Amino acid sequence: MVAKRVAFGMVIMASFFLQVCRVDAEIPCLSERDGVVHLEMEARPVALELRPGVFFDAWGYCRKGENPTVPGPTIKVREGTKVRVYFTNKLSVPASLHPHGVKYTAANDGAHIAGNPTSTVEPGQSMTYVWDTIGTPGTWFYHTHALEMGGDEGLSRGLWGALIIEPKEGDPSPPDKEFVVFMHSYRVNGVEYEAFNDKSGDIEFMNGDRSAFPGLVWRVTAGEKVRFHVVNTSEEMHTFHTHGHRWVDKASGALIDNVSLAPFTSHIADFTAGEGVGPGNWAFHCHFHDHMVNGMFGIFVVEKKEENPRMSSDVKSAPTLNAPPGSYEYPDASLKKMYEDFVGLAQGDGPWGEFYKPIPFYMYFNPARHYIPPDSVTYKELLSKYRPEQCVECHEESTPGIVAQWKISNHANPKKNREVSAETQEIEELIGKELNNWEPGTMNGVYCSYCHGDNHEKLFMPTVDNACGVCHPQQAKEFAKGRDHGRPSHPQNWEATVSVPWYVENYRRGERYSMIGCDQCHQNMSSCDDCHGKHLFSVAEARRPEVCSGCHMGPDHPDWESYQHSRWGIIYQISGEKWNWDKKLSEVIPGVDYPAPTCQYCHMYVGDGRWEMNVETKGIWRMGVIPPKEVEFKSGIKDFPYGITIPPMDKKLEIYSPESKAKRRSWVEMCTKCHSNRFASMWLDSLDQYMFESWRRIDDAQLMVEELFAKDMITPSPEQRSPFPLSDLIVQLLSPKELGPEVYSLFKKTSGHLPVIGPVLGAYAIFGQNDGNPSGVEQEYVEMWFWNHLQGYKGTAHAQQDISWWWGTAKTMGNLTRIQDEAVKLRRLKKLEETATK
Repeated sequence: MVAKRVAFGMVIMASFFLQVCRVDAEIPCLSERDGVVHLEMEARPVALELRPGVFFDAWGYCRKGENPTVPGPTIKVREGTKVRVYFTNKLSVPASLHPHGVKYTAANDGAHIAGNPTSTVEPGQSMTYVWDTIGTPGTWFYHTHALEMGGDEGLSRGLWGALIIEPKEGDPSPPDKEFVVFMHSYRVNGVEYEAFNDKSGDIEFMNGDRSAFPGLVWRVTAGEKVRFHVVNTSEEMHTFHTHGHRWVDKASGALIDNVSLAPFTSHIADFTAGEGVGPGNWAFHCHFHDHMVNGMFGIFVVEKKEENPRMSSDVKSAPTLNAPPGSYEYPDASLKKMYEDFVGLAQGDGPWGEFYKPIPFYMYFNPARHYIPPDSVTYKELLSKYRPEQCVECHEESTPGIVAQWKISNHANPKKNREVSAETQEIEELIGKELNNWEPGTMNGVYCSYCHGDNHEKLFMPTVDNACGVCHPQQAKEFAKGRDHGRPSHPQNWEATVSVPWYVENYRRGERYSMIGCDQCHQNMSSCDDCHGKHLFSVAEARRPEVCSGCHMGPDHPDWESYQHSRWGIIYQISGEKWNWDKKLSEVIPGVDYPAPTCQYCHMYVGDGRWEMNVETKGIWRMGVIPPKEVEFKSGIKDFPYGITIPPMDKKLEIYSPESKAKRRSWVEMCTKCHSNRFASMWLDSLDQYMFESWRRIDDAQLMVEELFAKDMITPSPEQRSPFPLSDLIVQLLSPKELGPEVYSLFKKTSGHLPVIGPVLGAYAIFGQNDGNPSGVEQEYVEMWFWNHLQGYKGTAHAQQDISWWWGTAKTMGNLTRIQDEAVKLRRLKKLEETATK
């Protein structure tokens, strides 16, 4: 068939009508924040397919980043919610948003009325509309009202959509299935077309009979409560009639099966599918004959309800893509063995298993190693009630919030728009399976079994390698590259926690639950869903700076505090709701889509115009706790890494090494998307010089603390205090090759009763205080280099002047002053003791 395009004629209007019905099933209330729903909407041209190969040049509304539709998106909110719509007109004529049924000021009317502020929007321009839904529950609609400004075609071309206000106290009788039906007339030049171009219903001929009228078909199950929101957006009178079903007219209280709707009015029809009539193919249509035959006709199929669905051996297994849970390849086989065996990741097994006993809740933090399927009576009852493939139905009863998020995700709707469909096609070719949008009663979409398996006895929680990486191998590969740059990194953050001895020492002391704060970040960040959100898996959410703030805050890495209060963060807080979060980072236009940089935009850039799924590629200073080679240290820091070969303690940083210089060039390339090359280079050099100066202060402090230990001025002495965490086991588990001959011999000789101060190893001073270990002066020193030094680093890196100075520089200077003061006192005390003993 040769495609035809029907242009809308403004002058010549034929008398033929084309009626189109539109449905939106499963309509949730839009999420709100502080009582306000924020929407970004656009008006754009759209080719409306009236018949296969026959297109009409329509105009439609859409959410920003999505394709326009006719009608526009259904806006459903709870009564009392404010609706703030950021509207952009991408048509060639004026357009607007004019709502029915809600309250608004004259400036938010969406119409051009003499004496009122103009609230229509010119082509290419934007405006924010604010609506108040207090006291206005019901089914309403919105449409363009730029009729007086040259946009009079808008109503005829499709610029309208549903606005549903749910009662504040909730729906007393919520429906199981909910549909929005639009009744509209398209006038075209002497040609009559019948169209069913709706994405939520199937276009088909009933029973295969092509002589029967083709209808828009929706499916419901007998006994389900069905609600039709019927809206007439045409200039003609219409009726809405259902076959076999009746409902109570809320206005008159009468039982009816046919209702008349004047232009731009709405009606709600509630009934129980199949009640008194049973299953079958039931019609709904306009009872004006010419309207019905021209296209205002549909079918809802009432299917027989299956009684007492139970698990059975003949049920076809749900599709699954799972592989056995595993782990990424470690850069070194000995490290893999140490992390998995020595640290006891397998539920407390291994040489440290006597002490490391994960708390029960950790099965959710680290499910790949700890998860245990439930064995409760309720769980068994659910398994007997639902078939294996009825994951959604079962979890709607047990965990409804999770299902609600999944239903609006791309996993449930892999073909919801053109962009998502294109990405889905690539995945389909990769996995050899077709992925269609989920509908009730199907296992379409990326179904539950894809990520959890289809065997309830062997269900597993998804990880990067057993689930996400199957469909997204490139992203998984990029994520794993974080290991190449050493800790700290997202893929290795769990090992970074459990491999350090002071972590397991707390378990030995019986303080298992005290570590839950550490584990919430360090265990979760090795998977995808901590940024993308479990079950919603939102890319837009993962691109927002707030997603980083859950972990990257606090005294040792105040990234969020620094960014939030920087000039960049202030710009983001003022205008971030309007930014285009649906765009890929590689497509973002700095200054337009993002008026200021974000964590993801800067840290995921790897150079040459590419962004990858890791934030470690350009890391130079890493966390800021490793001494740089460029500083000439006087204290014991000059001997770092003390012969230790275990990352990240196996080498000093080289800020000006060829590798670091290459990373710096990528940073400059990143920064020059907004700034000049000279500006970016000078700023990065300023950060380096700041860190060098801070490390010199740390060197002065360590030199003093070392002197106090050497002259036996610190009480209690190493021999009198508790040993270094797990020092009694360290020499048994690690050889001189890993620890270095000097450290190994010192641990062996002193049984762990030794002073360990300074970067990395000295961090235990703020994790494992016990029996006078550490002393006050050591505590002051560790807060200097581990907390205040790092706050200055983050404040300077993110251009937040107060954090750089007051939380960083000023505090480290204060630490150094107090250490100097304590050293003077201890020297005097030592002299007094020596004098008294003579």
